[in-house]
Amino acid sequence: MIDSKNRNTNTPIPVTILAGFLGAGKTTLLNHILTADHGRRIAVIVNDFGAINIDADLVTDVSDGVISLANGCVCCAIRADLITAVLKLSDLAERPDQIVIESSGVADPEGIYRSFLQREIRNDVLVDGVLTVVDAEQVLNIPEQEMKLAKQQVGGADLIILNKIDLVDKETLSEVENWIGTLNKRAQILRSEKCKLPIEVLLGVEAGKALHRNNQTEKLSHDHHHEVTFESWSYESTSPFKLSLLNQLLNHLPPELFRAKGFIYAKENPTKRLLLQMVGRRTVLSEERNWGEITPATQLVFIARKGTCNIEGIRNALDKCLDISEK
Repeated sequence: MIDSKNRNTNTPIPVTILAGFLGAGKTTLLNHILTADHGRRIAVIVNDFGAINIDADLVTDVSDGVISLANGCVCCAIRADLITAVLKLSDLAERPDQIVIESSGVADPEGIYRSFLQREIRNDVLVDGVLTVVDAEQVLNIPEQEMKLAKQQVGGADLIILNKIDLVDKETLSEVENWIGTLNKRAQILRSEKCKLPIEVLLGVEAGKALHRNNQTEKLSHDHHHEVTFESWSYESTSPFKLSLLNQLLNHLPPELFRAKGFIYAKENPTKRLLLQMVGRRTVLSEERNWGEITPATQLVFIARKGTCNIEGIRNALDKCLDISEK
């Protein structure tokens, strides 16, 4: 059992698990995350047999298995016990903003996800989501002996990045998407070339951004004209939520809304700030810290496919989950 004494009381670090069969494009995705202009400190744990190919111009320092990058990221190539490695990162003086775990191409992400369900570490790290990369050109040709694993990787995903779509025709693309749908009905499928998608979509959004959005929608950048576009919006309230009503709503949000993150002010636990993380259909609501001197308020940010969600309808539904008697 992990010793939870004296562990920090900071906001839990979100952990993103990258999964996918050999050659699907996980390392390409990882390098896209590391080299993008986002300014986040990202720690990377490689649970694989290969090495990360990071542009030498980005590396500013290497020590104790930690690679410091020019854009503020930190690549930690620790391959020891996974939880020990993650907690070591959590205890750094300058904690990373996000931890990304690149799993082996022959690993089932469900086992990695379950490693983070221990109550003792939830104050330190919390799984933000499982992203599985699928090779649109090769996935249906995986040998039968390995296909079971490939199916597990797809079935355990919260978001599926259908990569290398430029290498297949429309009929094959449709066939692959139908195959994915039979294995995982809750995950969003995001088409891509070379795994290029907005970082906000891949890693979620900063909860604090809700303070500056003023409930306006924002179009997120994308790399190719044929990609789907995304939009983000926020929701704020100083009235507490009734958690029973909120949980019902979270289970009935439209499938095109695939990320939500932020802080919850709840009637049932008014002294604690709750942290909401939703990726695909996986939703985690956890105690984070006391409100202290901060005025309790809900601040949420959502990301969806552009033009597919009734934003005002969702806001109105959220309003109906509030305990307005507290006003």
